[in-house]
Parts: sequence; C-alpha cells; structure tokens
Amino acid sequence: MSTVMVKRELDFSELGLIWYGGPLAIILARKNQLKMRKIQRMREFFINEFGIFETDSETEYRYGKQPISFYNSHNQSIPKKIVKSVKKNYQRGKFKEIIADLEQIYPEIKGLKFKTIFDVFAFIVKQTGHKAIDIDTEKYLPYYRAYNPISIKRLNEVCQQARKGVESLHPSFKPPMPIMILIIGGIMGMAIIQNGPKYMREISAYMEDLTSPAPVVEAVEEVPEVVAEVVANGTEIIPDVVGQFILFLSHLIV
Repeated sequence: MSTVMVKRELDFSELGLIWYGGPLAIILARKNQLKMRKIQRMREFFINEFGIFETDSETEYRYGKQPISFYNSHNQSIPKKIVKSVKKNYQRGKFKEIIADLEQIYPEIKGLKFKTIFDVFAFIVKQTGHKAIDIDTEKYLPYYRAYNPISIKRLNEVCQQARKGVESLHPSFKPPMPIMILIIGGIMGMAIIQNGPKYMREISAYMEDLTSPAPVVEAVEEVPEVVAEVVANGTEIIPDVVGQFILFLSHLIV
C-alpha cells in the first residue's frame, strides 16, 4: 500500500495557531478535508464556522502540553458573522440575543423552552452530532471518513485478511521450558540409569518378603530332669543304667 502526501495551504484561522498553545480542535469539515480551530470555551461548549461543539475531558488528547480534540462537522456550517455575534453576546451575558442568532441557523429550537443557554447548546450538539470523537481504540482513525458504513465494513474485511496473512507467516511456537527444569531432569535421568539395577533388586526383595509366608515355630516340650541329667552327665550315668539293665535280665533267665 502506497501513502500519498497531500500539501495544502493554511487558511487565515490556522495561521493564527502558529504561536497558539491553548486547546485545539481538529475538525473534519468535508470529505478528506481537516481544519484546525481554537477552542474558546463557553463552559463545555465552543462555536466556530463549522457549528457548535461540546468538549469532553475523557476524549481530550495531548500533543506535548497542548490539549487536542477531534470532531466531525457532518457538513454543518455557521456564517462567521453569527459566530462573532454569539461570542460577543456570550461575554456580555445577552443570552436572548444568542438564541435569536442561533434560530436563524437552527430553526428547530424555535418555540422550545430552555432553562439556560447551555441547554440550548447541548440541544444543538445532540441534533448535529458534534460531540468529541473517542480515538482510544485503533479502529477509529481509519473510520474518520464521516462514519461511512460501507467503508467500515470493507475496512473490517481487509483487517481480517491482513491478520490471517500475518499469522500464516510462521507456526505458533510453544514457550520454551526453563533451562533449570531441563538440567534437573537430566540429572535425575542419569541417576536412574546408573542405580537402576540396585533399585530393581531392592524392590524384588521387598516384594518377596511381602508375598512369602511367615516361618512356623514348633513348640518344644520341657525335657525331663532325668534326661537332662543324662544329657549333662552322660558319660557317668549311662554305664550304671546299662549295668542295672543287664543284672535285671540275668534274674529273669534264672
């Protein structure tokens, strides 16, 4: 996409802004035509040859220290003679004269009752759509072409195509794992490989202990005292017993 730079001459009102550092309004006067005007406040309103506009601190931007607001005139205009008259009468507090001047441009306010002159300004701003433009979102600057619905729809289509084109330039990558996690994982892997057989033997022995039956311990009867004596003094007791047994057999035979 190529960009075309257009040079234009400054009008008389814009030449007076060279050394001006106060609030500034950038107004879309007509298609592809922007105008810069001073904001001389009448409370939250101001007037110039493109209409009556309302200021808003939430849609006020700054270039350095200079506040700037954006507006769309919607092809509205006010004769400069009436603009000067409204400003002069406002300074003098002649609000009836202001209403009489504005009725020449906005006949819909005739016959309506307003409490203050600011209610008149607010009514006109609402009728003409001269509220400040919010450009906080990226979408609005391209839409500055007088809210053309067809242009907005086409711009959305082009943006969607551009987004898809950018996303297709490279596949999405997963975020890399931290280096410390990789190092710890490598150390644990080396330990398992080196000590694996030992761990397997210990696990097998443990499983065998769990599955094998417990050893049976047989009860041992008490040994008689005689037998204990025979065991303890066998070399002395056994010959006497044998001799008595032989003598008993000899009596039977006789």
